[in-house]
Amino acid sequence: MLFGEEVVLILDSLSNENPDTASKWEKLSEMQFITVRHMIFIMLILETLIQIPFIWLAPTLGLETFSSPWWLLQFAGVVMATNIGAVVLAIIAQDAANKIGSSQSEAFTVDFMEGIETLTQIMATLEETASQRGENLSDQINELIPLYYDLGLSYVRTHNTPAVQPPKIEVSPAAEYDSEDELFS
Repeated sequence: MLFGEEVVLILDSLSNENPDTASKWEKLSEMQFITVRHMIFIMLILETLIQIPFIWLAPTLGLETFSSPWWLLQFAGVVMATNIGAVVLAIIAQDAANKIGSSQSEAFTVDFMEGIETLTQIMATLEETASQRGENLSDQINELIPLYYDLGLSYVRTHNTPAVQPPKIEVSPAAEYDSEDELFS
């Protein structure tokens, strides 16, 4: 069971040894993916670049423009461009998947997952206890969290504030007297 600083380190998931890990959550949330617009743009460029040689190739093969063999050659060019485009987009998708995998393995470490499991067990126990008592856990949390916040804040403030020392009072020495009558006259 985890407790104390271990839980804080798991939930915080920061390592003081490596300052680059501080941005792993940002890297995970800011993952860039190829958009549909980019996919269409890539495919159109590939179709154009690959189709042009097929158009130029038709007259050298002696094919009459818009004849059935010409259309078959152009279709073969479109199929080739589509296949190459699919391969290029698959490579881009695999690269994105590799980046996601590396970011997730960096962010979701074993310690992090054990911490989440511990918190899940705590929540399950709290929910079970609340249901056994016939209470709603959400209502109890909403009621108790402000009280715990005030308690924790009071604790931090009292333990971080230096202790106030009582003022030093000096008592002057007692006056000398011969009898008590001298004191009350």
